[in-house]
Amino acid sequence: MMSEDLSIDARQETRIVCQEMKIKRAEEKIKDLEDRVRLLEKRVFQAAAVVSAALALLGLLAQISKAYL
Repeated sequence: MMSEDLSIDARQETRIVCQEMKIKRAEEKIKDLEDRVRLLEKRVFQAAAVVSAALALLGLLAQISKAYL
């Protein structure tokens, strides 16, 4: 009876350790994904800035060309 209780405890301990390792790996994956999302957000903001600057320049050029017509 006593050894049976101990083997259950050992199995439970093994499961706990396995679950802890899975949680640690999941947290590492989450951190990696968060870093990737931040990088993509940064690139999107940069692209938006370039597009808005290009549109502003095109609008300015259109107004200049209207002024000379």
